[in-house]
Amino acid sequence: MKRKIFSPIFLSIGLSYVFSSGRHRFASVIALLSMLGIMLGVAALIIVVSVMNGLEGDLKERLLSEVPHLVITGSGGTIAEDADVSRVLRIPGVTAAMPEISDEVLIQGENALTGARLYGIAPSRYPVHDLLRIDAGSAAFANLEPRSFEVIMGAPLADALGALPGDRVRIISTSGARYTPFGREPVQRLFTVSGVYHLGVVSSGGVPVVLASMEDVRKLLRYPKGAVSGFRLWLSDPYEVDRARKAVQDLGFSIASDWRETEGEFFQSIAMEKFMMTLMLALIVVVAGFNMLSALIMVVVGKLQEIAILRTMGMTSRTIMGIFVVEGAISGIAGTLLGTGLGLLLAFNIGTTLRMAGLYKYFGAMAGIPVQVNATYVLVIAASAIVMSFLVTLYPAFRASRTRPVEFLRYE
Repeated sequence: MKRKIFSPIFLSIGLSYVFSSGRHRFASVIALLSMLGIMLGVAALIIVVSVMNGLEGDLKERLLSEVPHLVITGSGGTIAEDADVSRVLRIPGVTAAMPEISDEVLIQGENALTGARLYGIAPSRYPVHDLLRIDAGSAAFANLEPRSFEVIMGAPLADALGALPGDRVRIISTSGARYTPFGREPVQRLFTVSGVYHLGVVSSGGVPVVLASMEDVRKLLRYPKGAVSGFRLWLSDPYEVDRARKAVQDLGFSIASDWRETEGEFFQSIAMEKFMMTLMLALIVVVAGFNMLSALIMVVVGKLQEIAILRTMGMTSRTIMGIFVVEGAISGIAGTLLGTGLGLLLAFNIGTTLRMAGLYKYFGAMAGIPVQVNATYVLVIAASAIVMSFLVTLYPAFRASRTRPVEFLRYE
């Protein structure tokens, strides 16, 4: 009766070959280095992917909090302020909706004149103002009342303009331009800076955002009473904007814009950087796999005589193949498990690790980077490393199983 491939002798001989002695010690050293390579590669992948996920999530939460995820409007580019959008709110993923009036404007401060995007909003219906850390206090957001002619803006724009809370800036728009004997003149008005908010992230280079009372913006732009430029929608996951667009259009609404028009290239660059870093680190694991392949080939060549003896004792080709699969896979499994544990440990303790390594003064900013460990990514990385470890053992194990005893025992 033939032995099955997972018989105890198949496993015991394979384990005994893992750490060879004597003249095969060099191959064992290479196998050990391959295991360390897999461990470091898996750990680096988990750390980098977790940090990139955390950074991407933090940017998505903060940076996309000041721009509309999706703006819907009517067929003529405007929509009634009291339009029934209850059906839109029932779309899966849509969390809030708010009417707004928006326009591209010029804003002039003490130091500069620059372009910005002016949003007229109703503060009581703005659902994410708690994400904005406003220097002047929470009252700054509530101060955007009709006829107050106050605005709040991001810190980069305020720094460029040289504006502080309490200062006045001039907002200029061509949308409500008037014809005079001297030609077409844009509308303009002085607004008081009520507050400056910090998103806690580096600006993506998009158009700066200025928030004001919707009624004040209506008066500045001479917008018809009861009409707004659109309804701003908030999504639970801004990356699902395509699905939300389709659902909104199926309800008969027009799409004015979504967040990708201003921030899409920035987030695409982050995704590309994440992919390239993951690819480069994955090559470390692949190189370790080739080292394991070369080590296993050396072991097979050195044990051809022992293989021939086992074949003459009745051991099947499948069992011989299984012995070397076990021998090679042990290094891969051990390296993957150790790398997974090391990667998770370092990912959750980046700040502590930098301090212990004496690198905190150089990379101290990394201690504050949010880390998001995704169980799916970790499992995919670990499973891929283990599968690769099995695959690289197949060729040497197959060659060992094809050994002909008579060719190696002829002169013994």
